[in-house]
Amino acid sequence: MRWAAVLLIAMPLALLIAAGISGATQHSDLSRSFLRTLRYLLPLEFLLLAVMAAVGAVYESRSVTRDQRLYPPPGKLVDIGGYRLHLYCTGEGGPTIVLDYGLVGSYLEWQRVQPEIARFTRVCSYDRGGYGWSDPSPRPRTPDVLAEELHELLKKAGEKPPFILVGHSMGGFDALMYRHRYSKEVSGIVLLDATHPDQPVPFRWRDKLWLRFLQFTAPLGLPRWRGWCAEGPEEVRRQMLAFSCLPRVFSTNYRQWSTFTESAQQVRALPSLGDLPLLVISRDPERQPESSRDRVVPETEESLLTAQKALARLSSRSQFVIAKGSGHGVAQQRPDVVVKGIRQLVEEVRETSSVR
Repeated sequence: MRWAAVLLIAMPLALLIAAGISGATQHSDLSRSFLRTLRYLLPLEFLLLAVMAAVGAVYESRSVTRDQRLYPPPGKLVDIGGYRLHLYCTGEGGPTIVLDYGLVGSYLEWQRVQPEIARFTRVCSYDRGGYGWSDPSPRPRTPDVLAEELHELLKKAGEKPPFILVGHSMGGFDALMYRHRYSKEVSGIVLLDATHPDQPVPFRWRDKLWLRFLQFTAPLGLPRWRGWCAEGPEEVRRQMLAFSCLPRVFSTNYRQWSTFTESAQQVRALPSLGDLPLLVISRDPERQPESSRDRVVPETEESLLTAQKALARLSSRSQFVIAKGSGHGVAQQRPDVVVKGIRQLVEEVRETSSVR
């Protein structure tokens, strides 16, 4: 299939180049022959492309229908004003833990920690608008809006504060903004290798081009067929395929990434957390890379570690922990460290309040 696509592009190009060379070397008859062949070949290629696109569209449609039938949303879809967000809560007791993933993801990012947390308190994961099972949101993808949407989701779903907010990567922006806007509802925050507002997160032209390419080819099944979506632990790969290859996911990723500068400015302007219980869990700067994508550059790791320590200084009641052996995906690579830290924070809140 890959070679067929290469030939579709290469053959007309080769004929066009050959015709140009023949014309330039006074072989006009040969040049006309190449151009005549090209004139007949192009309609056939367009027809073949149309057939391939139709086959891809059918493949994608049937795959989505099958996967969504096999793996329905485990939580509930809550209308927050014209669009629905997916909320998945398990366990009993308080305070309730609210899990928020990074730039792109779904509730499945927490599949290694949510069941363990549910053993000792209530815990909720959710899909932001446009991700997972949630409808796309028409609103900007900035922390002020995301915090407001999460607040509305929890309220309409009947989830009662106090909450301990857990933010991974850029999800830390949302946790900090939520606490600022709804401070009486938050009894603690956990930041998992969270993004610092001064940390550079460039949205390069090739990233933009790639996301747009994925968005427009997703209805034809190309990202699914090539395995360009549904990246994650093997045990949830099939569930992720039910929604992670949809065009709205790539579109939402583009929208949120493009607002990073504005999002960072919003978080940078927030005041400190005072004496709010805060736990910052950082990646291990001395870890052994698990794959070629996990690059360990000493200078970069030192800079990121400094940023994590700066986040810990946001509160006078903070703890700083390095998850030994972990990269950026702390909740998946060291779930034991995450669960232990959250349990300690829950016990601290219970000891200093009537929450049970």
